[in-house]
Amino acid sequence: MKTSTRSSYLSFSQRTVRGLFVAMLVGLWGSLLVKFGLESERPVWMISFGVLLLIGIGAGGLLFLSSLSFIAHAPEGQIDERELAERNRAYFDSQRLVCWVIVAGWLLTFASDWVGSRVTLPMMENFLMRLFLTTIIAPAGFLAWRQQTAEKNAEE
Repeated sequence: MKTSTRSSYLSFSQRTVRGLFVAMLVGLWGSLLVKFGLESERPVWMISFGVLLLIGIGAGGLLFLSSLSFIAHAPEGQIDERELAERNRAYFDSQRLVCWVIVAGWLLTFASDWVGSRVTLPMMENFLMRLFLTTIIAPAGFLAWRQQTAEKNAEE
């Protein structure tokens, strides 16, 4: 294992990584939901959209620079077997999350047709960009959740 590469990442506690993960999900996906309300020029909607987006991107950037992100994206030769198994499970959890988000987006597309609103190409571009960022950053968040569960099981 190369420790020099791993030490260049930010060393956050698991609790901090979990908080950043939740902040990223709420910020990115909450800003997309608020964006539907931006058809009217209400300053409250515009400010809340900007704040949520800033929180989501900032938390995602910090999470991407965390040491758990190193484990999530490291080549197999730089992590041990336990970390490799945890990483594979985190990728599975991330793909499951992405599938649920795609299904929810598909259902919202049909629901918007019922309401009389149309999903436009810029909305789909925003959806796909958030989906891409979630796919890249989510494994580190799931690693933090799984390590917390493993520590609780070891204590019992």
